[in-house]
Amino acid sequence: MPIQDSADYILQIENVTKTFAGSKAVDNVDLNVRRGEFVTLLGPSGCGKSTLLRMIAGFEVPTSGRISMRGQDMSNRPAYEREIGMVFQNLALFPHMNVYDNVAFGLRARNRLDELDRKVRDMLSLVGLEGFETRRTGQISGGQRQRVALARSLVTSPDLLLLDEPLSALDLKLRRQLQIELKRIQQEIGITFIFVTHDQEEALSMSDRVAVMNKGSVEQFGTAIETYHFPKTEFVARFVGETNLLRGVVSERSSDGAVICLDDCDTQVSVLTGTEVAAKGDRVAVSIRPEYVVLGSPDKHPVSAQITSHSFSGATVTYALNSVAGPLLAQVPFLPDKGHPLPKGQAVSVGWPADSVTLIPE
Repeated sequence: MPIQDSADYILQIENVTKTFAGSKAVDNVDLNVRRGEFVTLLGPSGCGKSTLLRMIAGFEVPTSGRISMRGQDMSNRPAYEREIGMVFQNLALFPHMNVYDNVAFGLRARNRLDELDRKVRDMLSLVGLEGFETRRTGQISGGQRQRVALARSLVTSPDLLLLDEPLSALDLKLRRQLQIELKRIQQEIGITFIFVTHDQEEALSMSDRVAVMNKGSVEQFGTAIETYHFPKTEFVARFVGETNLLRGVVSERSSDGAVICLDDCDTQVSVLTGTEVAAKGDRVAVSIRPEYVVLGSPDKHPVSAQITSHSFSGATVTYALNSVAGPLLAQVPFLPDKGHPLPKGQAVSVGWPADSVTLIPE
């Protein structure tokens, strides 16, 4: 991807730190967000993602660093000067107002009355709520309330829309439905979205790029594919989906990759990715996603193992294995005529293609 000029970014976060009572909630974060991107801040509770979102919105002031929008320093400007919309986790709808008046609220507060009715009705059409104008928010479903909150935030045409875990209270089926709708709406209107979640699947399925946060810092910022298949740290590998982490020492280096001698066994692992960050003799970890672990015959795969348990999820079976290289997970398609699930205690051999192994410096 070519180097981006600052004009390509609607939001630039430079060396931003936020301290509360001497403790860093956000620690020296750098992020550049392009116009029209869907960016997700992903991480566990307490990692600093909501604090960072609040600083972008103008509800908190950075202890140090700079937040710029459209090339202008916004670090100390109030929220109302930032042309930002926000969908809160609790939605913050007005229960005494009907759907129409909730959506119109931002336009009226800004005295933007020109074509107010058309804009409100266009936005209700966009989120699929035509015919609900006169209903109170207590008379509609949770998913419909999400749509009202989204329409209210978008009707003022903000440069940036911030969403703080807006789907977390919904059931799984409705959450997935609204994930698709959110992405559709974002692509249709072209507004930059910054979405906060702790749900890895949600982040991967919706985002153009994902910023994985841990203990106030961004450990990796890249596309969903980069984040999942090429984690740069052990935390990212473990937090974003399931993985197998094996440790060892680089025993060989070549132009094509490296060979890792695993700890506590005679097994060697070939690696084709990430070898530029490790030299011969370095201690490293390797990440292998469970879907790449293959159950096979001893003459084709290098590691002997024994099945300790399995879990069935409809399309797949995930096996927990005790191997000579340590505990492993293997996820295979469920094919009834292939003998799955295999019984506990069965001896198997396992392996994986070299291009599925990611090297992580220790």
